[in-house]
Amino acid sequence: MKKLTLVSLFAGLGLAVVGVVFLLRSEPVIPIEPEPRMGADGCPAGELTGGLGPEMVRLPEGFCIDKTEVTRAQYKAALDRNPSGLEPSSSCKDNSSFTPSCEWPPSGKQGNFPVVCVDWCDAEAFCRAAGKRLCGKRGDGKAYPFESYDDPAVSEWFAACSSNGRYAYTYGDEFDTDRCRDADADDHTQWGLAEVGSFPDCHSPEAAYADVLDLSGHVAEWDNSCKGDGPEAPCRIRGGSFQHHSRGQRCDMGRELEWPRNRRVEAVGFRCCAD
Repeated sequence: MKKLTLVSLFAGLGLAVVGVVFLLRSEPVIPIEPEPRMGADGCPAGELTGGLGPEMVRLPEGFCIDKTEVTRAQYKAALDRNPSGLEPSSSCKDNSSFTPSCEWPPSGKQGNFPVVCVDWCDAEAFCRAAGKRLCGKRGDGKAYPFESYDDPAVSEWFAACSSNGRYAYTYGDEFDTDRCRDADADDHTQWGLAEVGSFPDCHSPEAAYADVLDLSGHVAEWDNSCKGDGPEAPCRIRGGSFQHHSRGQRCDMGRELEWPRNRRVEAVGFRCCAD
């Protein structure tokens, strides 16, 4: 009788183990994202070196940032690589489409224009797909407090734009309408969007930051700093655009530059950061 009981017990345990294994195997498997291809300075690669988006620059503060805004062609490459759509974050579950709402699809040289008419969720998803992230808090890259937009020790984007707090504009302390794309240009043919990198003087005078272009003007850029998680929660946009005058072009302008997370407009794009 004891032998029979032990046999029954072991048989029961065996069935239980098989059942647990079956249940585990029946759960959906979440694939691990591959490690991003690395480019210069140990930063994730851009399109020229086998990755997605612009090439990156590693700054003295230790993080990497895209040299330019993400272009329309680069954004399209991400959508083409993920035909079912980019993967939304937990704050973007209601984001049903990642297709820009205007200036789309790109054609000809406009493929090298900044992608615009994308909301915060589109920008955040692209950066993750590229093995990067939306620029955020120094140290861990996460969202930073909404009111810390002008603190170079907190905001990655502000540290990059101001050369770690040295300058009011990306190129210096005095506004110069000829350096970047802004609304004060005397030549009105210089108003509107252009190919990224078209303003070679729109960069820091400091050598360590000089390879990062257009942080003042051209298109404003989404930042990882929002008030809340909902689709209407206000999120920071940085640097001003071709529609902004001198005040809006300042690196420390943040109080008046915010949009709902789900807003898509023709003068707002983004760039990414990485560790």
